[in-house]
Amino acid sequence: MQTELEDKLSLGQKLELIVRLINRQTIRSFLDTLTTHQLAQAHSFLWDLMVEFHVQTQNREFQREEVTSEMVSSAKYQKMQNCDLRIDHCKGVECIWSNPICAGTKVKNNMEVMARQIFKYFDGVKDAAHVLH
Repeated sequence: MQTELEDKLSLGQKLELIVRLINRQTIRSFLDTLTTHQLAQAHSFLWDLMVEFHVQTQNREFQREEVTSEMVSSAKYQKMQNCDLRIDHCKGVECIWSNPICAGTKVKNNMEVMARQIFKYFDGVKDAAHVLH
């Protein structure tokens, strides 16, 4: 069993995610290596990173719906998985702990949407590493 410290998303893992984004590489294989706890942390980290990249590269206010509209809705995802739990289980974080495979797939898919959004932000910047300054 892993300790809490071992299950924390490390600085190296955060940097790996950033490097993959800057190099426009897929993040899925990296996400597949994370534990459930690390995946939840990586999701939060990536969301914050995406918002920061938006602020650094865009001249307009960040609109959450600009990203979430590209994601499969919880209701649709539940239907695709033949899940009959209450919708709040899928929308919240309950399922990531009770059904980590199903919820993990949904989280990874959403993170790939976030990565594509970050790539769009980078499109207007000659050097993506410039955004990190």
